[in-house]
Amino acid sequence: MKKNRIAIILLCAILLLVSGCGSWERHSAAPTVTAGTPVEDKMGMLKNNMNKMNLAGAVGDILTANETTWVQKVLEDNPRLFDAFLHPEDNDLAKAMWHGEFPGKLLSGLAQTYLLHNDPQTKQVGDRMVALFREAQGEDGYLGPWAQAVRFNRDILNRDQTATWGKWDTWGQYHCIYGLYRWYQITGNRDALEVATRALDGIYDYFIRGDQTFVSQNWGECNFAISHTFALLYEETGKEEYLEAAEYLVNEEWKLPYEDFYTKTTLACDWMTAALEGKAFYESNQPRWESLHTLETLAVLYRVTGNQTYGDAMESLWWGMIGADRHNTGSFGTGEGANGNPYGDGSETCNIVAWMAFTTDYLKMSKNSYVADELELSFYNASLGTLLENNREFTYMNLSSGSRASALVVLEGHSFDGGRDMSCCQANGNRGITQVTEWALLTGEEGLYLNYYGASNMQTSTASGNWVSLLQETEYPKNGGVNITLSLEKEEAFALRLRIPVWSDNTVVTVNGEACDGVRAGEYYAIQRSWKTGDVVELRLDMQLHFWVAEKGSSVGQKVSAYYGPLLLALRESDSVRLSTRFQIDQLREMAQTDGAGLVTFRGVSANGKEVELLDYYSAGKDGNSFASWLTAARDLEPIPFKKGGNPIWNNK
Repeated sequence: MKKNRIAIILLCAILLLVSGCGSWERHSAAPTVTAGTPVEDKMGMLKNNMNKMNLAGAVGDILTANETTWVQKVLEDNPRLFDAFLHPEDNDLAKAMWHGEFPGKLLSGLAQTYLLHNDPQTKQVGDRMVALFREAQGEDGYLGPWAQAVRFNRDILNRDQTATWGKWDTWGQYHCIYGLYRWYQITGNRDALEVATRALDGIYDYFIRGDQTFVSQNWGECNFAISHTFALLYEETGKEEYLEAAEYLVNEEWKLPYEDFYTKTTLACDWMTAALEGKAFYESNQPRWESLHTLETLAVLYRVTGNQTYGDAMESLWWGMIGADRHNTGSFGTGEGANGNPYGDGSETCNIVAWMAFTTDYLKMSKNSYVADELELSFYNASLGTLLENNREFTYMNLSSGSRASALVVLEGHSFDGGRDMSCCQANGNRGITQVTEWALLTGEEGLYLNYYGASNMQTSTASGNWVSLLQETEYPKNGGVNITLSLEKEEAFALRLRIPVWSDNTVVTVNGEACDGVRAGEYYAIQRSWKTGDVVELRLDMQLHFWVAEKGSSVGQKVSAYYGPLLLALRESDSVRLSTRFQIDQLREMAQTDGAGLVTFRGVSANGKEVELLDYYSAGKDGNSFASWLTAARDLEPIPFKKGGNPIWNNK
C-alpha cells in the first residue's frame, strides 16, 4: 500500500513538472475520505432528518426570492471571493481581520437553502464552492486567506515588528469547516467532508501537537469557536483527537487570559464557571455575540459524552439569555453583545444568526416547546427583519424602532475588489432566514416534533428510517387554521408532537375529523397512533393579540409591544402618523385585520381617534421607512416578570 502511494505521488509530481502548472502548496488530489464510525448519541437528543421542506406561501416566496437573487448569483457577483484563499502569499486584496469567514458563512446558508426545495442551481453553486475550497487548501490543511508569516498566532508572536491585536484566523476557518460539514451532511458531497477534516487536522497539528494555545491569537470569543467543529466532527468520524481538542478548549482554554480588544484589559472568558454559578451570560467576562458559536460546543459534548455538567451549563446560559437579553423582536443582545437590557434597541444580524443556532441546539437537547416558541418569534421578526425589500440585501443592525439600512452601505469597509457584497452580515443573512430548516420538523426516538407551521410539504424520516411527508395547507400566520396531510412509505406507529404555542389559549386539534382532548398551551401535544398515508390532522390556533408591557423604568419608557400570534406588530411613520402616536391597549385589541402590504395588516384608531395601520415587523421596515414596535400606550396591563419556564413576558393578555 505504502509503495503504491509513493509511486502515485511521484507520478503526480512528474505530471506537474511536465505540464508546467500546479503547485505543491495547494491540495488538488482527489479526496479519499476514510469513513469513521459516527458516535452514538448518549442523551437521545432530537435530530434534523428533513431532506426537503418545500416551503410555500408568503414566507416561501420571500426565501425563494433571496435564493434566486442572492444565493445563486453570489459567485458570479463576487468573482474574487476565493482569491485570498487561492493565493494567500500573493494577493492585493484589502482584508478585514474576519475575511476568512465570508465563504464559510455563505456555504452554511447555502446548505440550509438547499433544504428548502433541493434546487439544482443552488446545489451547483454549493458544489462549486466546495471545489474552490479544495483547490485552495494548503498541503498542511490550511483553509484561510493569510500568508504563512501572519496566519494563526504568528503575527502576535512577531508583533515587536508589527503592532497588532491579532485576527480571527481560526474563527474564519471554523465557519468554512462548519459550512463544508453541513454541505456534506445535506448533499452527500464527500469532497466537502475531506476538506473539512483536513483543515481540522491542520489546526489540531498546529495548536495541540505544536503546543500552541488558541488564546495566543487573542479574540478568544471568536477563535474558540473551532471547538464546535471539533465536537461535531468527532461525532461524525469518531476521531478521538477531535474530542480531546473540544474538551481541552472548553475545560482549559476558556480559563486562559488574553488581551481583549474591546475592554483593553486582560480577561479569561470562563463561561463554564459563570454558567454553573448561575450567572447570566451578560455577567460573564466575555458577553460578545461571537461567543455563542463556541458555546454551541456544550450541547454536542453533552450529546456525545453524557457529561451532565455540559448540559447544565448549556441550560443555564440559554435561560440567562432569554431572561436578560432577548428583545421584543426575538433578537439577542444590544449592538454586538449582551448587556442585560432586553429593551436595548438594536441587534446585529450576526447576533440573530448565532442566537438561533444556539437556541436550535438547546431545543434538540431540551425538547421544550417553550424553546420552539422562541425560535418562531425570532424567525418571523428578528430574522426575516434582516432582509430588505429587494430580497437580496441584509441589514447590519436590526432595530426595534427606527429604520433599516443595508449592510452593503453600513459595512462597506468589509468589502474588497471583486467582493463588493461582502460583509459579516451580508454573508451571514441567508443562513439566518433559512435556519428554519434546522428546527421546523425534528425526529426523536419516540416520534416527530412539528415546530413550524406554514405552507410546506416537509419530507423527513422517523427514527426507524421510515420516510414521512407532512403537507401543510394553511395561510398561517395570517390566520390560525392549519391542515396537515401525512404520507408514509409504510404504516408506522409513533407520536406526532404538535407544538401548541404558549399564546394559543384555546387550540382545537382533530385527527381524521375526530376531536382530541387535553390540548394545552405551551406544550407539545402528542398524538400517538399508527399513522398511514392520507391521515389528516387539523389544527386551529387561537390568534388573539397579546402584549409585552415594558417594565417601569425601562429604557423604552411607558410602552408596549403588540403581537398577533408570533408576529410582532409595528407602526410605520407617514405624513399623517408619527411614531409617538398614543394608544389604549383596548384600542389595539379592537383593531381589525384587513388586506394590506404586510404578511398581516391591522387597521384601527389611536387614542385621539386617528385612523392608523399596523403591519408585521418584517413588512413595516423592509423598505427603509421609519417604524416603531414599541408603542406608546396607557398601562392597562401590569408587566409580567420573567420567570424560568413561566408565562413569557411577551404573552401578556
